[in-house]
Amino acid sequence: MKTTLKALTLIAGTLFAGSAFSAQVVCDVYPKGGNSHSWGNGTQNCTAFDYSFGSSTSGRFYLKDVSKEISEVRWEGIARCNGGTSCSVTVRAYSSSNTASALILYKDGTWERTNTARASYETGH
Repeated sequence: MKTTLKALTLIAGTLFAGSAFSAQVVCDVYPKGGNSHSWGNGTQNCTAFDYSFGSSTSGRFYLKDVSKEISEVRWEGIARCNGGTSCSVTVRAYSSSNTASALILYKDGTWERTNTARASYETGH
């Protein structure tokens, strides 16, 4: 019984340590043209506005406050990159699906699932 309790405690401690939140996913949105505005770049909720009348603009999601060496990053949502700590994306105008998060696998064997960041973009008048 003691051995079973020790094993369960060790497993629970490993799972808790592996999913502790410290790293964050944040975003930037890059509007088009000279008369454009962006707010919240470098935070988990970023937005931009311009008068280009386009259907999309460029942006990126990236990791912030990483405290350990990374082995692998698995991006989720609109961030469809293969690894890396940054992922360039196309941000669709007026879309609610411009979100991304990441699963970070560290070199020490632990892992972390990040927050979900949201990028938004509006265009026209």
